[in-house]
Amino acid sequence: MKKAIALVCAILMAATALTACGRKIIKNGDAPAPVSSAAENNQNNAVVDSSSSAANTNSAADTSSAPVGSNVKVEASKNSKVSDGIKVEGIPFFDEYSKTIFLLITNDSGKDCSLDINVDFFNAEGKIVGTTSNSIDAVGKGTTVCEDFSCDEVFTTYEYKVVSSESSYAPVDQDLTMDVSILTNKVIVSLTNNGKTPAKYVWYDVFFYNKGQLVGHNYSYCEDSDSEIKPGATERSECSFYGEGGFDDAKVYFHGEGDYIS
Repeated sequence: MKKAIALVCAILMAATALTACGRKIIKNGDAPAPVSSAAENNQNNAVVDSSSSAANTNSAADTSSAPVGSNVKVEASKNSKVSDGIKVEGIPFFDEYSKTIFLLITNDSGKDCSLDINVDFFNAEGKIVGTTSNSIDAVGKGTTVCEDFSCDEVFTTYEYKVVSSESSYAPVDQDLTMDVSILTNKVIVSLTNNGKTPAKYVWYDVFFYNKGQLVGHNYSYCEDSDSEIKPGATERSECSFYGEGGFDDAKVYFHGEGDYIS
Protein backbone atom coordinates (compact mmCIF):
# COMPACT_ATOMS: atom_id res chain seq x y z
CA MET A 1 0.00 0.00 0.00
CA LYS A 2 2.73 2.44 1.00
CA LYS A 3 4.62 1.94 -2.23
CA ALA A 4 1.63 2.27 -4.56
CA ILE A 5 2.79 5.68 -5.69
CA ALA A 6 6.36 4.47 -5.89
CA LEU A 7 5.26 1.68 -8.23
CA VAL A 8 4.09 4.24 -10.79
CA CYS A 9 7.44 5.97 -10.49
CA ALA A 10 9.22 2.66 -10.94
CA ILE A 11 7.37 2.00 -14.19
CA LEU A 12 8.37 5.40 -15.52
CA MET A 13 11.93 4.87 -14.37
CA ALA A 14 12.13 1.50 -16.06
CA ALA A 15 10.99 3.07 -19.30
CA THR A 16 13.94 5.44 -19.16
CA ALA A 17 16.36 2.98 -17.60
CA LEU A 18 16.59 5.10 -14.48
CA THR A 19 16.27 2.00 -12.36
CA ALA A 20 19.85 1.20 -13.29
CA CYS A 21 21.15 1.95 -9.83
CA GLY A 22 24.46 0.55 -8.69
CA ARG A 23 24.90 0.02 -4.97
CA LYS A 24 27.22 -1.89 -2.68
CA ILE A 25 25.79 -3.72 0.33
CA ILE A 26 28.71 -5.36 2.10
CA LYS A 27 27.73 -6.26 5.64
CA ASN A 28 30.62 -5.53 8.02
CA GLY A 29 32.99 -5.32 5.07
CA ASP A 30 32.57 -8.92 4.01
CA ALA A 31 30.97 -10.62 1.05
CA PRO A 32 27.16 -10.96 1.17
CA ALA A 33 26.18 -12.23 4.60
CA PRO A 34 25.70 -15.99 5.02
CA VAL A 35 22.15 -17.15 5.46
CA SER A 36 20.39 -19.77 7.49
CA SER A 37 17.16 -21.63 6.92
CA ALA A 38 13.71 -20.40 7.85
CA ALA A 39 13.43 -23.22 10.35
CA GLU A 40 16.49 -21.92 12.20
CA ASN A 41 15.53 -18.29 12.68
CA ASN A 42 12.01 -17.82 11.32
CA GLN A 43 12.98 -14.71 9.35
CA ASN A 44 11.42 -15.05 5.95
CA ASN A 45 11.96 -11.70 4.29
CA ALA A 46 15.59 -11.74 3.17
CA VAL A 47 17.37 -14.06 0.79
CA VAL A 48 20.80 -14.49 -0.70
CA ASP A 49 20.17 -16.98 -3.45
CA SER A 50 22.36 -18.39 -6.19
CA SER A 51 20.81 -21.84 -6.27
CA SER A 52 17.08 -21.02 -6.40
CA SER A 53 16.42 -22.28 -2.85
CA ALA A 54 14.56 -20.43 -0.12
CA ALA A 55 16.66 -19.07 2.76
CA ASN A 56 16.68 -16.29 5.33
CA THR A 57 19.17 -13.72 6.51
CA ASN A 58 20.35 -13.30 10.07
CA SER A 59 19.28 -10.22 12.02
CA ALA A 60 20.85 -6.98 10.82
CA ALA A 61 23.36 -5.49 13.25
CA ASP A 62 23.35 -1.90 14.50
CA THR A 63 25.78 0.20 12.50
CA SER A 64 27.12 3.72 12.72
CA SER A 65 29.11 3.83 9.50
CA ALA A 66 28.83 2.94 5.85
CA PRO A 67 29.61 -0.70 5.05
CA VAL A 68 33.06 -1.22 3.56
CA GLY A 69 32.75 -1.22 -0.22
CA SER A 70 30.18 1.57 -0.41
CA ASN A 71 30.98 3.97 -3.21
CA VAL A 72 30.69 6.96 -0.87
CA LYS A 73 31.89 7.77 2.62
CA VAL A 74 28.67 8.29 4.51
CA GLU A 75 28.18 7.73 8.22
CA ALA A 76 25.16 7.37 10.44
CA SER A 77 25.04 9.93 13.22
CA LYS A 78 25.63 8.69 16.74
CA ASN A 79 22.53 10.71 17.63
CA SER A 80 20.38 8.23 15.70
CA LYS A 81 17.69 6.68 17.89
CA VAL A 82 15.60 3.52 17.74
CA SER A 83 12.94 1.95 19.96
CA ASP A 84 13.94 -0.95 22.19
CA GLY A 85 14.54 -4.15 20.24
CA ILE A 86 14.79 -2.44 16.85
CA LYS A 87 18.07 -2.82 14.95
CA VAL A 88 19.14 -0.78 11.94
CA GLU A 89 21.77 -1.20 9.25
CA GLY A 90 22.33 1.62 6.75
CA ILE A 91 23.39 1.14 3.14
CA PRO A 92 24.41 4.37 1.35
CA PHE A 93 24.62 4.77 -2.41
CA PHE A 94 25.05 7.71 -4.76
CA ASP A 95 24.80 7.64 -8.55
CA GLU A 96 23.80 10.15 -11.20
CA TYR A 97 20.14 9.55 -10.47
CA SER A 98 19.92 9.33 -6.70
CA LYS A 99 21.59 9.85 -3.34
CA THR A 100 20.01 7.18 -1.21
CA ILE A 101 20.22 5.47 2.16
CA PHE A 102 18.63 2.04 2.39
CA LEU A 103 17.72 1.10 5.95
CA LEU A 104 17.48 -2.58 6.84
CA ILE A 105 15.33 -2.61 9.97
CA THR A 106 15.05 -5.75 12.08
CA ASN A 107 12.31 -6.20 14.65
CA ASP A 108 13.89 -8.07 17.56
CA SER A 109 11.50 -6.57 20.10
CA GLY A 110 9.64 -9.83 20.63
CA LYS A 111 6.33 -8.40 19.43
CA ASP A 112 4.73 -7.31 16.16
CA CYS A 113 4.79 -3.60 15.46
CA SER A 114 4.50 -0.70 13.06
CA LEU A 115 7.44 1.60 12.39
CA ASP A 116 7.59 5.37 11.98
CA ILE A 117 10.91 6.40 10.43
CA ASN A 118 12.53 9.80 9.96
CA VAL A 119 15.88 10.44 8.29
CA ASP A 120 17.76 13.77 8.27
CA PHE A 121 20.71 14.40 5.94
CA PHE A 122 23.73 16.63 6.68
CA ASN A 123 26.58 17.89 4.50
CA ALA A 124 30.29 17.95 5.39
CA GLU A 125 29.83 21.23 7.27
CA GLY A 126 27.12 19.72 9.46
CA LYS A 127 24.31 21.69 7.82
CA ILE A 128 21.03 19.88 7.31
CA VAL A 129 20.33 19.50 3.59
CA GLY A 130 17.28 17.23 3.59
CA THR A 131 14.73 15.34 5.64
CA THR A 132 12.22 12.62 4.85
CA SER A 133 9.84 10.30 6.67
CA ASN A 134 7.91 7.09 6.07
CA SER A 135 6.05 4.39 7.95
CA ILE A 136 5.80 0.61 7.65
CA ASP A 137 2.85 -1.37 9.00
CA ALA A 138 2.72 -4.96 10.24
CA VAL A 139 6.39 -5.70 10.89
CA GLY A 140 6.37 -9.17 12.44
CA LYS A 141 8.68 -10.07 15.31
CA GLY A 142 11.96 -11.50 14.08
CA THR A 143 11.61 -10.11 10.56
CA THR A 144 13.58 -7.53 8.58
CA VAL A 145 12.21 -4.86 6.27
CA CYS A 146 14.00 -2.64 3.75
CA GLU A 147 13.12 1.00 3.15
CA ASP A 148 14.87 3.66 1.07
CA PHE A 149 15.33 7.35 1.86
CA SER A 150 16.69 9.79 -0.72
CA CYS A 151 18.06 13.33 -0.67
CA ASP A 152 18.53 15.67 -3.63
CA GLU A 153 21.69 17.16 -2.09
CA VAL A 154 25.08 15.60 -1.45
CA PHE A 155 25.32 14.46 2.17
CA THR A 156 28.03 12.89 4.31
CA THR A 157 26.03 12.12 7.46
CA TYR A 158 22.51 10.91 8.08
CA GLU A 159 20.55 10.65 11.29
CA TYR A 160 17.61 8.29 11.69
CA LYS A 161 14.86 7.93 14.24
CA VAL A 162 12.86 4.69 14.23
CA VAL A 163 9.88 4.48 16.58
CA SER A 164 7.87 1.30 16.97
CA SER A 165 4.22 1.15 18.02
CA GLU A 166 1.37 -1.32 18.09
CA SER A 167 0.39 -2.33 14.58
CA SER A 168 -3.13 -1.88 13.20
CA TYR A 169 -2.54 -4.66 10.65
CA ALA A 170 -1.75 -8.33 11.05
CA PRO A 171 1.82 -9.33 10.08
CA VAL A 172 2.21 -11.90 7.29
CA ASP A 173 5.93 -11.98 6.46
CA GLN A 174 6.50 -14.88 8.84
CA ASP A 175 4.04 -16.97 6.78
CA LEU A 176 5.74 -16.33 3.43
CA THR A 177 8.50 -18.47 1.97
CA MET A 178 10.51 -17.36 -1.03
CA ASP A 179 12.39 -18.92 -3.92
CA VAL A 180 14.63 -16.82 -6.19
CA SER A 181 15.73 -17.90 -9.67
CA ILE A 182 18.72 -15.98 -11.03
CA LEU A 183 18.85 -15.46 -14.79
CA THR A 184 21.19 -13.46 -17.00
CA ASN A 185 19.55 -10.07 -16.65
CA LYS A 186 16.80 -10.57 -14.06
CA VAL A 187 15.57 -12.56 -11.10
CA ILE A 188 12.25 -14.36 -10.78
CA VAL A 189 10.82 -14.21 -7.27
CA SER A 190 8.29 -16.82 -6.09
CA LEU A 191 6.44 -16.25 -2.82
CA THR A 192 4.20 -18.86 -1.18
CA ASN A 193 1.70 -17.99 1.54
CA ASN A 194 1.77 -20.78 4.12
CA GLY A 195 -0.53 -18.97 6.53
CA LYS A 196 -4.27 -18.46 6.85
CA THR A 197 -4.32 -14.71 6.17
CA PRO A 198 -4.08 -13.15 2.69
CA ALA A 199 -0.78 -11.30 2.29
CA LYS A 200 -1.57 -7.91 0.75
CA TYR A 201 0.56 -5.43 -1.19
CA VAL A 202 3.68 -7.58 -1.07
CA TRP A 203 6.68 -5.75 -2.52
CA TYR A 204 10.31 -6.75 -2.59
CA ASP A 205 13.68 -5.03 -3.03
CA VAL A 206 16.45 -6.78 -4.98
CA PHE A 207 20.14 -6.02 -4.46
CA PHE A 208 22.26 -7.38 -7.31
CA TYR A 209 25.85 -8.52 -6.65
CA ASN A 210 28.84 -9.25 -8.85
CA LYS A 211 31.78 -10.99 -7.17
CA GLY A 212 30.61 -9.88 -3.76
CA GLN A 213 30.04 -6.25 -4.72
CA LEU A 214 26.59 -4.71 -5.00
CA VAL A 215 26.18 -3.47 -8.57
CA GLY A 216 22.48 -2.71 -8.82
CA HIS A 217 19.10 -2.38 -7.15
CA ASN A 218 15.50 -2.65 -8.28
CA TYR A 219 12.13 -3.52 -6.76
CA SER A 220 8.76 -4.91 -7.76
CA TYR A 221 5.53 -6.42 -6.43
CA CYS A 222 4.48 -10.05 -6.10
CA GLU A 223 0.70 -10.39 -5.99
CA ASP A 224 -2.38 -11.55 -7.87
CA SER A 225 -5.08 -9.41 -9.50
CA ASP A 226 -6.50 -8.69 -6.04
CA SER A 227 -3.16 -7.28 -4.88
CA GLU A 228 -2.55 -10.19 -2.52
CA ILE A 229 -1.12 -13.66 -2.11
CA LYS A 230 -3.94 -15.89 -0.94
CA PRO A 231 -3.45 -18.64 1.66
CA GLY A 232 -1.86 -21.68 0.03
CA ALA A 233 -1.10 -19.80 -3.18
CA THR A 234 2.21 -19.06 -4.86
CA GLU A 235 2.70 -15.86 -6.84
CA ARG A 236 5.66 -14.98 -9.04
CA SER A 237 7.09 -11.85 -10.59
CA GLU A 238 10.37 -10.82 -12.17
CA CYS A 239 12.70 -7.94 -11.51
CA SER A 240 15.23 -6.77 -14.09
CA PHE A 241 18.86 -5.74 -13.74
CA TYR A 242 19.80 -2.67 -15.81
CA GLY A 243 23.45 -2.21 -14.87
CA GLU A 244 26.55 -3.03 -16.84
CA GLY A 245 28.77 -6.07 -16.34
CA GLY A 246 26.04 -8.41 -15.16
CA PHE A 247 25.52 -9.96 -11.74
CA ASP A 248 26.05 -13.37 -10.18
CA ASP A 249 24.01 -13.22 -6.97
CA ALA A 250 21.06 -11.38 -5.47
CA LYS A 251 19.68 -10.51 -2.07
CA VAL A 252 15.95 -9.98 -1.67
CA TYR A 253 13.90 -8.35 1.10
CA PHE A 254 10.11 -8.52 1.01
CA HIS A 255 7.23 -7.18 3.04
CA GLY A 256 3.43 -7.37 3.02
CA GLU A 257 0.58 -6.84 5.43
CA GLY A 258 -2.49 -8.72 6.55
CA ASP A 259 -6.00 -7.70 7.54
CA TYR A 260 -6.82 -4.58 9.52
CA ILE A 261 -7.08 -5.33 13.24
CA SER A 262 -10.26 -3.73 14.59
